[in-house]
Amino acid sequence: MDLIGGYLLLLLVLFTANIALILGNYKFNNVKLIVASAISFAISFSLMYLSSYLNTQLAFLLDNFSYIFFIIALIIIVSMICYVKRDKLQASLYAVMIAFLISMVLFASQATLDIFTMLLYSLLVFVILFVVYQLTKLLHHAKREYPVIVGEYMSLFAVLMFIFALTYNSTLNLDYTMFSSFLILTPTYHLIYVIIGIIVVLVVGVLINDSKGGNS
Repeated sequence: MDLIGGYLLLLLVLFTANIALILGNYKFNNVKLIVASAISFAISFSLMYLSSYLNTQLAFLLDNFSYIFFIIALIIIVSMICYVKRDKLQASLYAVMIAFLISMVLFASQATLDIFTMLLYSLLVFVILFVVYQLTKLLHHAKREYPVIVGEYMSLFAVLMFIFALTYNSTLNLDYTMFSSFLILTPTYHLIYVIIGIIVVLVVGVLINDSKGGNS
């Protein structure tokens, strides 16, 4: 996996989880949730595929992603403030979604992704949105208020983006040949397969549990 592809994967995971947490304020049944997840899958794959044709046009971004990380951090902070103010819940959701889509286009345009990897990333978006939304049902019963939990997540998300902004240029200039032995020991795709497998098992478990609850 190339560096930009790795950053793209992290952004997909973090943004999708953030969107699912905010959606936790709304009630969706499993059918609507699956439809929303499927739409997210389709949009993610389409944008990544189309972005691959913008590689040359947006090549200047490769040395400027530190600024993009900084902007993402600011957007998340502003979204967190809007989220805490309950009357601006939709504004927070829209801001995060727009930042998610733009970030996906920018990073996917400079990442080295084949069709299989795009499908894999899009499937991850589908699964994370579904699973995290299901987890929000439990978080609503936590001792802490739900907005506090989501706000803490968003603040940590923003901090991570600030760290990426500060370290991107240094990371870009690393000599990755010195890490080849470690990469051999940790095949990235195998690790992703395991994670997706675990998440699929959790999803199946949730669906079975819901079906039993509905029959009882």
